[in-house]
Amino acid sequence: MTNGRRRVRTRAMFTVLVVAALVLATLGSGVASAGGSKKSLTIGSKDFASAQVLGQIYGQALEAKGYDISYKDNIGPTEIIFPALESGDIDLYPEYLNTVVQTQFGGAGGSDLDAVYDELQTALEGSGIVATTPAPAVDVNGFYVTKKTARQHKLKTLSDLVEVAPELVFGGPPECEERPLCLGETSQQLYGFQFETVEKLDVGGPLTVAALEDGDIDVAVLFTGSSVIPKNAVLLKDDQGLQGADNPVVLVQ
Repeated sequence: MTNGRRRVRTRAMFTVLVVAALVLATLGSGVASAGGSKKSLTIGSKDFASAQVLGQIYGQALEAKGYDISYKDNIGPTEIIFPALESGDIDLYPEYLNTVVQTQFGGAGGSDLDAVYDELQTALEGSGIVATTPAPAVDVNGFYVTKKTARQHKLKTLSDLVEVAPELVFGGPPECEERPLCLGETSQQLYGFQFETVEKLDVGGPLTVAALEDGDIDVAVLFTGSSVIPKNAVLLKDDQGLQGADNPVVLVQ
């Protein structure tokens, strides 16, 4: 095993342990009370690794409390998995607070955790769906470039990126251009990115990472809590405050 692989696996294990501690601290009786008297629950997950890890963490915690847990992984983004919860195809799934508020409900969202959580609670009223207390952690979209690209264009912030974006190739999730926290409306209002090309790859996964490492793209969107961020990648500072309070929550039907 190479030193690089050891670093990636060590970082991944550290991420899982930290997330586990934070998630379990928020679980309490929230899922149990929302699920009523049901003792068999189906947990869904979104279509990327960190969401699936969260699903496993919550599921194992509930199994320890006597629940019979089954999993439906890789269902899709918020626009697909939330309707699956509404229809009863799954009983609960881990979500990201600001993402669901803005994407599913068209809310204002933002970086104020309490305000965004209140907005979610209001949006869920009468739906039969409840949200657990947000975990004291956050996992947001990060705009990454290689160290070489950062030096070449003197990039430290997302504002620095705006001027040179027309010369660069961007890569990220297929839905990125519609997402307000990626390249969608809010992003354009704050930064106005216009890249030479936008490549539709995957959600913070191997395609995006490989494309950045191989030089096929110049800018990549990856989750800041990811364990697969390349060691030569530089996170550009979100100096205009695009990213919001994307603390993990569990939505339960």
